[in-house]
Amino acid sequence: MNILFAKRWIRGSIVASPLVMLLVGFLVIPLSIIVWGSVEGSKLNFAHYARIFSDETNLRILLYTLKTGLSVTVVSLAAGYPVAYLLTKIRPRALSIVTVFILIPLFTAFLIRTYAWIIILGREGIINNTLIQFGIISEPLALLNTTFAVVIGMIHVFIPMAIFTMYSSMVRIDHDFARAAQILGAKPVQAFLRVYFPMSLPGVFAAGILIFIIAIGFYITPALLGGPSDTMISQLVVTQMTTLLNFELSYASSIILLLVTIAILFFASLFIPLEMIWSSSTVDLANQRRGKRFRALEGRTSVLRPLIAVETLIHAVTKPLITGHARWLWAYTVVVLVFLTAPLIVIVVLSFSSSPFVVFPPPGFSLQWWEKLANATDWQESFLFSLRLGLTSAFFATIIGTMGGFWLVRTTLPIKRALFLFSLSPLMVPVVIVATSLYVFEARIHLLGSFIGLVIGHVLLSVPYVIVVMAAALRGFDQSLERAAAVHGAHPMQVLRLVTLPILKPALVTAALLAFLTSFDELLVGIFLIGRQTPTLPIKFWGDIKYQINPLLSTASTFIVLLVTVTILIAQWIRVRHEKRISINARK
Repeated sequence: MNILFAKRWIRGSIVASPLVMLLVGFLVIPLSIIVWGSVEGSKLNFAHYARIFSDETNLRILLYTLKTGLSVTVVSLAAGYPVAYLLTKIRPRALSIVTVFILIPLFTAFLIRTYAWIIILGREGIINNTLIQFGIISEPLALLNTTFAVVIGMIHVFIPMAIFTMYSSMVRIDHDFARAAQILGAKPVQAFLRVYFPMSLPGVFAAGILIFIIAIGFYITPALLGGPSDTMISQLVVTQMTTLLNFELSYASSIILLLVTIAILFFASLFIPLEMIWSSSTVDLANQRRGKRFRALEGRTSVLRPLIAVETLIHAVTKPLITGHARWLWAYTVVVLVFLTAPLIVIVVLSFSSSPFVVFPPPGFSLQWWEKLANATDWQESFLFSLRLGLTSAFFATIIGTMGGFWLVRTTLPIKRALFLFSLSPLMVPVVIVATSLYVFEARIHLLGSFIGLVIGHVLLSVPYVIVVMAAALRGFDQSLERAAAVHGAHPMQVLRLVTLPILKPALVTAALLAFLTSFDELLVGIFLIGRQTPTLPIKFWGDIKYQINPLLSTASTFIVLLVTVTILIAQWIRVRHEKRISINARK
């Protein structure tokens, strides 16, 4: 290994090969099969595409998907922007506390959060019971299985994502620019709208593109909270594939969704580097293009600047809020945090209910549902299977992603930026398309329904997150430490084992935890690839939520929320400990 690693091109090939084989073998080839199948192979029959646009129902579903995705994106950005702005101004300790309250909902399974909204929005749910109790309404409102339920459930999912994506960009903006504008006579509103806000627009745009791409391919929340008129294109693809067995039409629907995603990404590339959407810390890979595109975006913001009269009016209205040590920002942030955590609190409370039915507030305290969960062998089997699957997927994803991160950061190839985007391609493709293509491909190579095939699907979705974390860590790594070890006689493998990996340990742990949570939460890939294996925990949740709602689901959900909370606290503790160690070494 030392002889091989001594040659740069051999070392690069060895390090890059697992990632390249994974992406080409289980993303590019399966997608090619889907594209080929959508036109019935050599027949080049485009009738299935024509049917989608000529059929009123299919066209309505496509337009509804785009409209819902846009609505959810705009509301999530507007709701998350003040919180992201506050995070750039508060002290590290307060930042860590607020971050934990945002991370817990972010990494809690979509199914659990959707289940919570079923309880809140149902005919006998919290909202209807409260309104009836106060005499505001005489009969329950139809909140569930409506567009409102779909939008509110998706907003709850995407606000944390919007906050962290915008914050990662906004934290780099120096607030002294806005303060300098005020010193020169600008009012607080003018300083914000004319100085800070235009500088933050690239981050807002990146967050919007990310949320919109995920929203138009979303499946869980629309399927559980929406009605027949709220069907989205992801549901159409799944129905065509699993129920109607109309594979060619399913392929065509998937490709149309993929083409929409590509068009959105192309439009985004005109304004910002695409890699900024997933990791602003690696945006330097864009080199000169970054400056040009940021300037292009900021130049276009001139048309958004309000008139002076409007600014004066806004200043007069918001002056009591802006001047007050950001108390209004804190108040707003608390409201957002309550919105994000309240559904989870409802689930936790219901897990201790004495009622045999889902009733909130519970009539009494009881541990009966925890006892039933402890004795429920089907839940235990699903949990253990998901745990084994998650650990296995995280192990391989961490290895492949770390090797890929080394290659992407340290390669001198002129196409480095294109390679980085290619490594993130599983995040660019809607999950329903990844699941569909893997289903077809693994059936052909006889991996469908096997544990190996399931692991491959989960690793494919987890690797990009590992690459993002490790690439950011490696870009801040001091390579002179490796050269110093080599000068003192250490072989390449010794340098890696004794110097590089120990320094990167916090990033490795974070990447592994992120890969594990991604695998543990995945539903669609599991539905398509599980076969006759033990259902994973998300699939178990999915089956039970569709057919029965009882406090046992709340108890199982509470257990998962506790698991996620402990995982996040461990990751935060590792990060804080690492930062303290760095500061102590810097003082020495």
